[in-house]
Amino acid sequence: MSPHCLIAALCLALPPAAALAHPHVYIDAGIKLIHDDSGTLTAFEVEWSYDELYSLLIIEDMGLDQDGDGVLTEEENALIQGFDADWEPGFDGRLYPRADGKPVALEDVRDFTAEYRDGRLISRHLHPLAEPLPMEAPLKLQVYDPEFYVDFSMPEAPVIEGRADCEVELIPGDPSAAPDAYREAIEAVLGSGADPAEADVVTVDIGSAGADEADIRCGPGPGE
Repeated sequence: MSPHCLIAALCLALPPAAALAHPHVYIDAGIKLIHDDSGTLTAFEVEWSYDELYSLLIIEDMGLDQDGDGVLTEEENALIQGFDADWEPGFDGRLYPRADGKPVALEDVRDFTAEYRDGRLISRHLHPLAEPLPMEAPLKLQVYDPEFYVDFSMPEAPVIEGRADCEVELIPGDPSAAPDAYREAIEAVLGSGADPAEADVVTVDIGSAGADEADIRCGPGPGE
């Protein structure tokens, strides 16, 4: 399978039925909140650290690290830049911020970079806000795949850049919640007397079930 096909399966997302009841890719997500001089939130800097198996599949499929030392040459490193940047316009990036309970609109991502370190592919991108956010209301932030093809986790609390008056609380999710939600949906189809074959095409938006959540509260911004 080509790198393009592998990444298309990840970033453009397969239909929910293809995800079945378990993830195929695991990603540790790191988030940085970027504020301007007035303390207004303008963008999220996002880091995705892919699991070792998926990283190895990509590296081998691209014919990189032929000596197997886990270190890419300068030329090889250039080849992985933007390896996961083939996103459809408007793709949400699996980043879901909510301010005062309402979704925060985001622009399309930009500025993709990547590296291969300790057996894992690590990519970064910038996700600007459609409109700057004053951060007057609490912000809740989750990273998840609604179809659960990718299992995202947020192992560390987001980093705040440009303000020193923000409190961040990382609330771990329930790892069993998403597969449980999918299983319950399948059981509901079977219990309704439908043809068992229909269970293979059940459309389930697992949503944020079990996802880690970061709660961010900031005081008055600089100069206010």
